This record gives sequence, structure tokens and C-alpha cells, in this order.
Amino acid sequence: MAKKVCAVTGGRGFMARHLVAALLRSGEWSVRITDLAPVAALEPEEKEGLLGAALRDGIAVYASADVCDLALLTKAFEGVDVVFHTAAADPVNNSFKLHYKVNVEGTKNVIDACKTCKVKRLIYTSSSAVVFDGVHGLFGVDESIPYPDKFPDAYTQTKAEAEKLVKKANDTNELLTCCIRPGTIFGPGDILVPYIVSYARTMFIIGDGKNSDDFVYVENVVNGHICAERTLTTKSGAARSGGKV
Repeated sequence: MAKKVCAVTGGRGFMARHLVAALLRSGEWSVRITDLAPVAALEPEEKEGLLGAALRDGIAVYASADVCDLALLTKAFEGVDVVFHTAAADPVNNSFKLHYKVNVEGTKNVIDACKTCKVKRLIYTSSSAVVFDGVHGLFGVDESIPYPDKFPDAYTQTKAEAEKLVKKANDTNELLTCCIRPGTIFGPGDILVPYIVSYARTMFIIGDGKNSDDFVYVENVVNGHICAERTLTTKSGAARSGGKV
């Protein structure tokens, strides 16, 4: 049976690497990995592992494509059934110009390329931070909570704008969309948790020491993306989750 074809934008990022691996392990997908670098520079374990084998066999293909370049994206999405849009600007850089260009204009390009290439489903990696105003803690909330009147930084503001675009694009040109809002992602290959641990050893305290954050294991985030895509393949699932978070 022919494999389904998907593209993963920002495909060499932390979560995206795990997503690509899961898609390849399933045996159901041919994966097009898109990212900024001219070539996919694999780690030694990747070369000898599943990804290296998939690239050699043509089950996975790397395409150098900036989300800010519509022509390159459109070429990368040719023949693709599903797009997992994980690419985003680094949240550490608080340049509004950069975040708007990548997160908002880049997402517009992803949507336009999906429509041009007749992509059936678009799964967008958003963030739980899009509903946080930077002041008031959020406890026990769900997807119904509205966006804040004011955002604490450029990253969350532009991720929220991109999320709105993806939701609005649902059911246009036969494209179905869904957004995933993970919290802080950790797992094998992440750099955040080791960074936090190194600070913890110095007894570094943020605020009054009672601050809370949501952490989510990377494989759970990956599973959420795969489940979202699968849900949109059914009529009832599309009605329930299409254009939703």
C-alpha cells in the first residue's frame, strides 16, 4: 500500500525531530522534512539510525525551505497530503519584526502553499502561552479561555496571531486545520531542562520560589499531533476538531 505523504516545517527542531521519527516508525508515512539549512546535518546516531536509513531509501526527503519563502514552500509541499507546521522563531529573541515575519507571515505562506498544493490537513504547533498575559496565573483552564488583551512578548503575540490564521483557514479549499497548544516541552535532546538544572545547582530562584509552569513530555506532544491529524480524517472528527485548538 502506498504511503501517505506529509511535510514537517521546522523539521530539524527539537519536537519536530521526535515527530519525524514517530511518523517514520509508524510505517505509514513518507516524510518531507523542511528547514532553513541547505542540507540536513545529521547527528552520528541519526545517520546510523532510522532517519539516516529513511533518507537513504527515499522514505524521508530533506528540502531546504524557509517559511518566509512562498515559492520554496509551495515546491516542498507538492504531492503532500498533510503538513505539520512546527517552524517558529526562537522565543528567546524578542524582536517583534522577526517573530511577525516568521510566525505570522510564515504561517500565511504555509496556508497559501497548502491551498495551492491541495494539502488536505494542516496541524499547527501553537503554544499554551498564547492565552497568558504575563501577569495572572492560569490554573485549571481549557481551550475556551480567550486571548489576553495584552501579550507579554512578541513570541506569544505572534503565535496567537498565527493560530487565528490557521483556525480561520479551516474548511477553505478543502483544507482542514487544527492547532495544538503544548506547554514547555522536555525530553531526550532538549536543552531547556539541563539549563534549568544547572541554575538550580546555584540555588537560583525565580520570583518568590512559588512560580509554576506546565511541562509536557515530547512524545506526548508528538502523539497529540498524530492524533489531531487522524481525527481530521473522519467526518465526525473534522466537525468536532476542525478549526479548533
